[in-house]
Amino acid sequence: MLAHGAADRRRACHTPTLVTVDAGGRPCARTVVLRGVDPEVGTLRCHTDARSPKVDEITRSGWVSWHVYDMAAKVQLRCGGSARVEREGATVDVAWDNTPLMSRRCYLAPRAPGAPSEGPSANLPEALIERDPTSEESEGGRAHFAVVVCDVLEIEWLWLHHAGHRRAWWSRDGVGEAWRGGWLEP
Repeated sequence: MLAHGAADRRRACHTPTLVTVDAGGRPCARTVVLRGVDPEVGTLRCHTDARSPKVDEITRSGWVSWHVYDMAAKVQLRCGGSARVEREGATVDVAWDNTPLMSRRCYLAPRAPGAPSEGPSANLPEALIERDPTSEESEGGRAHFAVVVCDVLEIEWLWLHHAGHRRAWWSRDGVGEAWRGGWLEP
C-alpha cells in the first residue's frame, strides 16, 4: 500500500500524516507527500523545507509516526520509527533532481514555513506567484530542500469490516533486524 502510494498520487497512501513532537512535548501532525518507500530496508521518505519546524522536532527527538487511512480498502496504517533529516548526499541529490519545477517553487519561499505574516501570503517570490520557475531559477531552492528518512520500526494495521475488524502489529529492533508481530484485538 505504501509503495503504491509513493508512486501514484491518486492513492490514499500518497498523502499520509506525519507526526512529530515539539519542544513542549506536544504532538504536531501535518499531511505530507510520501516520496519514497523502500520495502527491503523498511524506510519511508518525504521532502521538507529545511527551515520548517518539523526539522528541529525530528532532530531533537529522532522519532516520528506516520498515519494513513485508505477509505476504499478500509485500512488504517500507523508506522513509527527513527527519523533523520538529510540535506546533502546522494539521496538528497536524486530527490532534488526528480522534483518537478512546480514543486521546487515551494523551496524558493523567502520566509521560513510557519513564520508570522501580516496577512494571507503565498510566501513566493513575486515573479513566481503565477508561474513555475525555470530550471535555473529553481536551483536557489536547493539550499532549503531536505529529505526526511524514517527507518520504520513499528507498524500497526487495522482493517475495518462490517463482520468484525482485524488488527495486527509488527516491530523490529533496528534496520536489518527480523520483524516480529501478531494479532491485536481491534
